[in-house]
Amino acid sequence: MEKLKNFFFLNSSDRQTIIKNTFWLFLGEASGRLLKMFLVVYAARQLGTEGWGIFSYAISIASLLMIFADIGIDNLIIREISQKKEGHKIFISAALLIKTAILLLSILLVIFVSPHISSIPEAVGLFSIVAVILFFDVIRNSGFAINRVLEKMERETIIKVVMNSVILVLGIALIKTDPSPMSLAVSYAIGSIIGALLIAGVVRKVVAPFVTKINKETFKVVLGTTLPFAILALVGSIMANTDVFMLGIWKTPEDIGVYAAAQRFYQFLIMLPSMIATAMFPLMSRLAHKENQKFKIVLEKALFVLAVIGMPIALGGIVLTNQIVLLVFGQAYAEAIPVLYIFMIMLLVTLPMTLLINSIFVYNQQRKLVNANIFGVLGNVLLNFLLIPKFGATGAAVATLISTVMIMYVLCREMKKINNFEIWPSIKNVLLPTALMLFITIALKSLGIKVALNIIISAAAYFAVFLFLGKKTLSEFKEIVGL
Repeated sequence: MEKLKNFFFLNSSDRQTIIKNTFWLFLGEASGRLLKMFLVVYAARQLGTEGWGIFSYAISIASLLMIFADIGIDNLIIREISQKKEGHKIFISAALLIKTAILLLSILLVIFVSPHISSIPEAVGLFSIVAVILFFDVIRNSGFAINRVLEKMERETIIKVVMNSVILVLGIALIKTDPSPMSLAVSYAIGSIIGALLIAGVVRKVVAPFVTKINKETFKVVLGTTLPFAILALVGSIMANTDVFMLGIWKTPEDIGVYAAAQRFYQFLIMLPSMIATAMFPLMSRLAHKENQKFKIVLEKALFVLAVIGMPIALGGIVLTNQIVLLVFGQAYAEAIPVLYIFMIMLLVTLPMTLLINSIFVYNQQRKLVNANIFGVLGNVLLNFLLIPKFGATGAAVATLISTVMIMYVLCREMKKINNFEIWPSIKNVLLPTALMLFITIALKSLGIKVALNIIISAAAYFAVFLFLGKKTLSEFKEIVGL
């Protein structure tokens, strides 16, 4: 028992710390997203496509106006503390001050500008409460980022479980009393406030030493460093929210509700790749520049883990998309089937995205990220303009898929220039187990087996085949997970 306690609550080595942090990140993110997913499904069914669409539209409009609330300062702070450069305390103090000022300005934009650019009148009354949600979300995420510097992800897990439990219970209670978008927004706001206060209490002693005097030169350096991230924040926010915004111009809240339901399910699936990338960020920060060959090995092994976990989920999801939508959201969301189908295809593309973005960032080459995002967002806006009027939510999903492929192409090309990694070795050993799993999935579907049972049997078959194929693949996977 003492060994388990030490393993999961103390940091003793790179290998043990990454395993521990990945475990806690997975537990916290998975439990948190599951709790939220229960609420999303419940709210989507109770509010219908129109009510769910209005709530999603309000969130997207507000997020567009908060484009500069996160200009990469959180990752900048992690990098500076991890690398402990000379004068890093003054640098971090200036970064925190800039972040605070930008956040306050962003919230004012949401409150006073959102009502004037909204094309859906029913969403106007939600913007003030949505501003509260986003304000405390930014504070909470900044607190999590600082906590991750200490590589104590177990604290983050506890806070996420508490916060999302509050959101779920309160959300169901309020929607039962008044099934409206406002009830859902209020539950999110209260949960977000609780989460922010809890993490602020945890990191306050860590932040205090970095609050020090700053000078104009440091302030200029921070602004210069974050300028590429400001551009990234702009294009990233457009990329994430332009689909819903442009759907609101040409289509109805029902179309937005259909699109948002499929989008939320996709975001739930992408959680694990993001967690793996986040857990490895401190180690990659330490290896960049200093041990480039080891960095390359770590990156390739992480890509292998993503392929092992992500490929069967994406391809199996493609086969079962129609059954998943009807099971989770109900017949009212049948029009979300083609949208989710496209998102499942996109999952194959986006699996390594966060990992590649972090890799480019730790090499201090964030300007190259700007090129990729501008390239993608311009394509996304143009494709939305062409596809949404005729094809609605499905057209928006196709636009997102094509623009995401464009971004991934640029990211891979730029990262290979920095550190010439290989992707194919990470994929080839996963192809046969995935193909056999797909055969089983399709066969069970044709026999009329219920989707939940099909997923369980197919997953068991995949890992059985994966283990059967050879000790080399298994030992490599164990080595990677235990970096």
